[in-house]
Amino acid sequence: MKLTKFLRDALVSLAIAAALFVVLEGATRIFAPQNLRTTYLAGASLGLRDDVVGHVNQPNVHARVEGPEFSVEYKINEQGFRDRSVYSPQKPATVTRILLLGDSFTFGASNAYDDIWPVQVEKEMRDAGQNVELIKAGVPAFDTRTEALYLERIYDLYRPDIVVFVFLPNDLFTNQPISEGTETGTPDTPPKRDSGVRVASGKKSSLHTLTLLKRILMANDLAFTRLYMMTARRPYFASPPGKMLTEQFRDTSKLLSRAHRFCQQKGCEFLVLSIPQQFQVLAEARHVELEGIDPTRIDTEFKQFADNEGFRWIPLLDDLAEAYRQGKDLYFRFDGHLNRDGNQAVAATVTDKFLEILKLRQATRNTGVELR
Repeated sequence: MKLTKFLRDALVSLAIAAALFVVLEGATRIFAPQNLRTTYLAGASLGLRDDVVGHVNQPNVHARVEGPEFSVEYKINEQGFRDRSVYSPQKPATVTRILLLGDSFTFGASNAYDDIWPVQVEKEMRDAGQNVELIKAGVPAFDTRTEALYLERIYDLYRPDIVVFVFLPNDLFTNQPISEGTETGTPDTPPKRDSGVRVASGKKSSLHTLTLLKRILMANDLAFTRLYMMTARRPYFASPPGKMLTEQFRDTSKLLSRAHRFCQQKGCEFLVLSIPQQFQVLAEARHVELEGIDPTRIDTEFKQFADNEGFRWIPLLDDLAEAYRQGKDLYFRFDGHLNRDGNQAVAATVTDKFLEILKLRQATRNTGVELR
């Protein structure tokens, strides 16, 4: 009898708990939905399949994307850029044209157009008296490999003076070699490599209540960094690096060398901006000690490589960590992209760096001696 009563009470408790969860889930879906909702105001897809780079931005698309942390509209121009300008190959001689190539952080995902750092940098440089054009060629989910191939495809269409790759650690997670002899119009199937990073790093859940609980938990800096260390991305910040990370450094270095050599052949300057992930900023700003983990290792390795190769590697980790210490939350916690403050912090540093570079270029033209 006691066992029967225990089982009956347990079933009743489970039924009540399940009913409460269903009510909570329903209320969350109605009053605080946690999924991403896309409405196309023009066109039917933001991405266009491409045999060489996998995908590019679909030209002439206008979409609204709404989520728990933001509501934003994306407009893609006729050239496939999230840019209000349309660029001609016939660039005026007095204009310095800068081509920005990167992923969703360059595209400006999760932010209004006027708030994204490429737009802010262009405005601030013009306000400082510089006659510049910033071609905003970011494509969500691109990495160094696809940026190198995309550069080779579009360079002659726009003839930039400076080419900027915007690097994030997630590029290191996915970069793979380019097959020998690959041309920009030739399909290039990368070698298969076992990587659980993309799956393990996904944030999507069909249960809105679970997503909301994750967001609440991730609002805490220490919890966020600890949770990040439980993902498949942990080995990429290991110190000393393991075999997998060593291979990815090697492959990424070859991709950067390819892009640098291409720019040298074309007579334009090549540099890399390195934007850290949220975990790195939190760990640096809060001085979180993580055994066997060095959030600065990736920048340290590639800065040395870039110095040896002869191009600039501009890390933003220290500047963003300092901005965070001053009380600015720079990223959407769950989405992972820069928020408005984060874009402003990136823009402030990048503007200073670009202005410095333009002054050095002008000095070089005046003296005939290259300055760095």
